[in-house]
Amino acid sequence: MKKIILFLTLTVYSFIYGNDHQIGRNTVPFQVGVTSTLEIFQGNEVRGLRVPIFFGEAEKVVGVDFNIFASETDEFIGFQGGIFWGASIFSKVNTRFRGFGLGLVNLHGGDSKGLLIGPVNLTHEFKGLEIGILNYSNKKSGFEIGVVNYSNEAFFQLGVVNIAKQVNGVQIGLLNFARNGILPVTPFINFNLELW
Repeated sequence: MKKIILFLTLTVYSFIYGNDHQIGRNTVPFQVGVTSTLEIFQGNEVRGLRVPIFFGEAEKVVGVDFNIFASETDEFIGFQGGIFWGASIFSKVNTRFRGFGLGLVNLHGGDSKGLLIGPVNLTHEFKGLEIGILNYSNKKSGFEIGVVNYSNEAFFQLGVVNIAKQVNGVQIGLLNFARNGILPVTPFINFNLELW
């Protein structure tokens, strides 16, 4: 437990006192929120640790977001988790995500990069690795590992059912759907012949 606390402390410290020393008046190093309007240390930007209890909102979080039930940010950089075996119940990022998200439901709009682990990962555009039961990306995805993977434009999918309007790499699964694959529907493996 001491190692985890030390790791989180060093992570928070590096985000607060890293290369960016310009911290505005609406920036706080720590925030606890019961709801989006009832918060201890109110600020639009949190650089450090944020703990939303029922629901918390912030424009930007850089550091650790450890929510009890649900949280929403416009921009997030760092680690998102919670009390459900280290995972949050529901995490929403509206425009930009960089980091590691561990949640039961991860909902990301905009541009996301990093690692997402959770039963349900719903993203707009994701560069990195998504691991879940359902991975859904309505634009582009990097690596998806799950039971059902869907992406408008996929690079790599590994699952029972993989669906992509366009595959720019490989699909491996029981059933693979891609308009530009070797066939529109294939068992076991599908890929884009133009890439080989």
